Amino acid sequence: MALVDADSVREHRGSFLALGVALMVLGFIALLMPAIATLVSAVAIGCLLALSGLLQGIHAIRSRRWAGAGWSLASALVQLVAGVLIVAFPVTGKLTLTLILAALFFAEGLLWIVRAIQHREMPAWGWLLFDGIVTLALGALILWGWPSTAVWAIGLLVGVDLLLGGSSMLLIGIAARPVAGVRA
Repeated sequence: MALVDADSVREHRGSFLALGVALMVLGFIALLMPAIATLVSAVAIGCLLALSGLLQGIHAIRSRRWAGAGWSLASALVQLVAGVLIVAFPVTGKLTLTLILAALFFAEGLLWIVRAIQHREMPAWGWLLFDGIVTLALGALILWGWPSTAVWAIGLLVGVDLLLGGSSMLLIGIAARPVAGVRA
């Protein structure tokens, strides 16, 4: 696993800082309104699924001579129906989405830990590791309290995840300030 070059991080320091601040603002908004953030997340995911199904269906119809077109169309219909149902019934969809969110946080936590290992020569790499561990714990928290966690979990946990992700990017950017005595 290749380490990240500190000079490349310094070159894009402003991007790290801006991303960190943006993610932290979005995280605070989600934390202040977890029930609303949960509903908005459910509707957004439903819209994405419906759009994905629509696009895949168009592709299947346009490529109908392709041997996999029938299966692609069937998959498209499943995605389209699932998306429409989640948008139409976001409260019911939250139960399923809560389980999906738990899986997302487990995977994302592992990826943050890998990123932390890659950045281990950067001064603030421990924040990436901390973020990965906390994100894994959030996935466990969701499963532990399910189904009652579905009311607030998506909004609150996405807010915490955004806040931690923003913090780690901000701290990486702060730590990547130019080396003293070297002009950029």
